[in-house]
Amino acid sequence: MHYALYALTLLISSALLFVVQPMVAKMIQPVLGGTPAVWNTAVVFFQATLLVGYLYAHLSVKWLGTRRQAILHLAVLAIGVAFLPVAFDAPADTTVLEAPTFWLLATLALGVGWPVFAVSTSAPLLQKWFSTVRHWRAADPYHLYAASNAGSILALAAYPLFLEPRLGLRAQSAMWMAAYLVLFACMAVCAALLWRSEPRREDATDAEEPPAAHLEVSWRRRARWVLWAFIPSGMMLAVTTYVTTDVAPVPLLWIPPLAIYLLSFMAAFARHRPVGAKWWTALSAPVLALTCLFLIADVTEPLRLVTAVHFAALFVFSMAFHSLLADDRPHTEDLTEFYLWIAIGGVLGGLFSAIAAPLLFDRLLEWAFLLFAAAVAIPSAMIRQIAVHRAVTVTIAVAGGIAAYLAIPSDITFSNLLLPASILAGISACLAIHLRLHRFSPLVLGGLVALVVVLQTQPSDREVHSDRSFFGTHRVVQTSTGSHHVLYHGTTIHGAQARHDDFRSVPLTYYYYDGPLGQIFDELRRRQQRHPVAAVGLGVGSVITYLQPDQRMDIFEIDPAVYQIASDTELFTYLDDCPGQCQVTIGDGRLQLAAADEDRYELIVLDAYSSAAIPVHLLTRQALQTYFRALRPDGLVAIHISSPYLDLAPPIAAAAHQLGLEVRIQEHRVEEDDPVYNLFVDSSRWMVLATSEAALGELATDERWRELADTDDVAPWTDDYANILDVVMW
Repeated sequence: MHYALYALTLLISSALLFVVQPMVAKMIQPVLGGTPAVWNTAVVFFQATLLVGYLYAHLSVKWLGTRRQAILHLAVLAIGVAFLPVAFDAPADTTVLEAPTFWLLATLALGVGWPVFAVSTSAPLLQKWFSTVRHWRAADPYHLYAASNAGSILALAAYPLFLEPRLGLRAQSAMWMAAYLVLFACMAVCAALLWRSEPRREDATDAEEPPAAHLEVSWRRRARWVLWAFIPSGMMLAVTTYVTTDVAPVPLLWIPPLAIYLLSFMAAFARHRPVGAKWWTALSAPVLALTCLFLIADVTEPLRLVTAVHFAALFVFSMAFHSLLADDRPHTEDLTEFYLWIAIGGVLGGLFSAIAAPLLFDRLLEWAFLLFAAAVAIPSAMIRQIAVHRAVTVTIAVAGGIAAYLAIPSDITFSNLLLPASILAGISACLAIHLRLHRFSPLVLGGLVALVVVLQTQPSDREVHSDRSFFGTHRVVQTSTGSHHVLYHGTTIHGAQARHDDFRSVPLTYYYYDGPLGQIFDELRRRQQRHPVAAVGLGVGSVITYLQPDQRMDIFEIDPAVYQIASDTELFTYLDDCPGQCQVTIGDGRLQLAAADEDRYELIVLDAYSSAAIPVHLLTRQALQTYFRALRPDGLVAIHISSPYLDLAPPIAAAAHQLGLEVRIQEHRVEEDDPVYNLFVDSSRWMVLATSEAALGELATDERWRELADTDDVAPWTDDYANILDVVMW
């Protein structure tokens, strides 16, 4: 009964931790938008809170013993009830965007810090409590950690698949509070069983003891624990950022890396492991080689294969280092200290990927850097085995062939092929020599990844600007002829401009004159009197070209780095050439429009993208109400909804119909035989909303704009409820 109850309590506590993380990130989103950095920073906060919880568990047990500590911990859990239910308010002062990371960490600490701290202590505490009772499994309670991570994985899968589609944020918060009280009750029962149980004898010996139980806990061993925990933790966040930015900004792609990370913990600490640490370290060599080849060749398609390769690398390295940790677990006397050092490594990995990397690197280099660290940290003794050599040789050959095939375009020329072919040949030669001499070393793999890092730090000849902010990476690239500058956020184009003076005032990409936005402005020009216009999302400033002389445009941009790029006349001149009055305000567009005067604007252009997906909080029913409060009675809202992964029209239309608004949509296609096809004019998808058909004007009868019927199968999004699964184009 003891073991089952302890396992159940651990499962509940872990499930609580991994439900509160996406729930809180979703609550915070209206202030900081949908950038991956919000999720990564939130993960760092939870890792840091976990570290504080593990430190508390270690010191309190050390000073009080398990039985007196149990009384203290029930008091800690009771205090947590005072902070429930979880809720956050948007700040009145938008200057928090000047240092969003620190504001986010402080807000999380004050809003949910104590309950998360109280829950996070369960894993080491319950295992330590159990190790002091007389039970045949008490000598090796580390296997309870598998139950803890099983709860984490269940919660991680349950949130997007079952909880988010069915419950709003207030209901989720109430459910979390109820589950917290259930955990409190379970912990109280565990504490009662601890007090009533006969203590385990200090001199007891058991065949179930960990294999490394009698090894000295030296500082070198502690450093090893930190390193082996640091690498998978950092990798989990690094691969999340890399895949959702440089490969594909697909919603929900943050789930697999975290699930892989947790699954590796569960498998590594399970009582029966079919595959040991040495085989995971053996697999790490070929997987590392394949991943590095993909990075060198900058392979981003096909999506499923590329993401599978990077996720496989994360899984193999997580299994390797977590298995090493499990094999090196100490005697139960040092259990809480063991988990404390693991938590330190986890926090350091999170801090590196989420906070340090954006400050240190102007592009996404943390994934390659951590691959290098993993290669060097692989124990040499494990990889120097003949069977391993054979497996590595075969897999590297296959991996090299696949990567080379994917990296070579159909129209490749010899000069383009020379560099990657030379690199591949050199790598293969070095590996073959070392494998042949049976002196294969982790340093060889480290050298391979170091080469990848060097290559990735070299900007292309056409890159004229590169920087990185909390909200993502930005690159300005010049075309081969020098005729255009193009802004990329990750791999997504966010604007372009012709450099020639005769054409630099022409809007390109999704904003071309013949496109939907041009048609909307044509409708406004037919009106006798013009009024101010608002734009949410600056990009390179293309929409400014539609402004009339003596007309004002208020532009709201959440990322200061984007404003710096758009205002640099060496990169783009739309903002500098503004034909009217342009005012750029740094901040979330919805919050800024909520503070604007009523009936101020004749048009609000909503084009605020986080890579390739618009932030959800800008599309809710309450958001639409905010926009129309700031609009004149005949005003229009234009929403850019182009996305290769999301069909955003149904929830927007459902919310608009609830508000009695008129809705039209246009899917503008630019074909290859169109004269403007090669002039950075792109296909796009736009919606226009108005209070009546009269406000739409000629757009109401324009055959290019079609009406959207009610979609009963998709619920309107609100600030409390939004189901992203409804709009994913599977």
